[in-house]
Amino acid sequence: MLSNLRIEVEATSNDCKLYKQICEEREYDFDQTIKGSNLDEVPYVNWNYFKESNKRFQELLRIPYNKLSYWTISSSTSGDPSLVGRDVEDIEVFKNNYRKVFEEYSKMRSVKRLILFAPSLEFMNKMPGTWLGKRGFLFYRDIADIWKNYEIDYLLKFKVWKFFLYLISHFRAKAFIEINGKLMVKSLKEVEHQQIPTLIANSVPLMYQNFVDYYKKHKKGFNMPETFRIQLGGGGWNGIKGRVKLEHKINKVDFMEKMSDFFNIPYDNITDNYGATEVPIACGGHWSKIYEDFLFHIGKDEAYIIIRDIETLERIKKTNEPGIIEVLTPYGVKSYAGVAVMLDDIVEIVDFNKCVECGREGIVFRITGRMTPEIGKGCSSFTNLFPFK
Repeated sequence: MLSNLRIEVEATSNDCKLYKQICEEREYDFDQTIKGSNLDEVPYVNWNYFKESNKRFQELLRIPYNKLSYWTISSSTSGDPSLVGRDVEDIEVFKNNYRKVFEEYSKMRSVKRLILFAPSLEFMNKMPGTWLGKRGFLFYRDIADIWKNYEIDYLLKFKVWKFFLYLISHFRAKAFIEINGKLMVKSLKEVEHQQIPTLIANSVPLMYQNFVDYYKKHKKGFNMPETFRIQLGGGGWNGIKGRVKLEHKINKVDFMEKMSDFFNIPYDNITDNYGATEVPIACGGHWSKIYEDFLFHIGKDEAYIIIRDIETLERIKKTNEPGIIEVLTPYGVKSYAGVAVMLDDIVEIVDFNKCVECGREGIVFRITGRMTPEIGKGCSSFTNLFPFK
């Protein structure tokens, strides 16, 4: 992996003028051998370069503009989305990384049904968004596309009649998207009664609040089969995820206790994953009894992560000290300058080689915060996200 990383760093510099400038500013020696000890010397791209407001995301392309498939867009909890240009090859690497995580942590091949706190793939494909004449699609759309051949219940529904009523009365368009509470209950009861191997996934705030509200209202949960699993992803523990904004944070221990009791499943059936629009990696995560948190894993044959001091940006080489995460990988970055990217998440490396709890080899880390304020965009289009209140 490290020899491929050295090749890709130099190739990225040759293909991308902006990355070449970054390398020149840091006086990087392309001839040096990249080792675990000097990874911090590899020039990185700061996450800010990908932000829409900075208007430099197009400068990070390594390929001619006409070979770009589309822009991959973040859900933008901060209100300022990242845009990453990818070609077909990089998109497939990106998807394969997530497939691997879903299989290892959520037993994807054994799943028969999927329940998603998300709008349908068809709706996401139709969502408007063009930058510099090229279509853009949500980061989540590519992940949802991995599951397109499964039986899927999408719980976020577009209300057509409300859209037309608003259009007629206000002479302008507005999308109305709501949680379909009846579909949620119907789906969960079918899974319970038929003991269907099922995965329920996506938004932590939507999942937590709706299940808590349902329990308060009906005084009961569900007795799910041992094949029932929960797949989290994308954070949201501050109660904010994309356009969803709760009035409170979500305690992880409380979440695990409530979800385990609500569905009558063990903690091992609840997994998380870590990724970002700006990088192609996907890291699976399991619950840690020691840390009372999710521990994430990345194999050194796929990518390396290092963390940097928040103030000095110097590399932190000790475990359990918080720093800004930087991801380095030569895979899935042929179309843009993503070979080394510093993100805005604050993490702690728990172990550099192996997880003492699950035995997986590779780098083990946990997420402790974020540099970018999670202000939430808010959106009046989301009119009824909590139907059980």
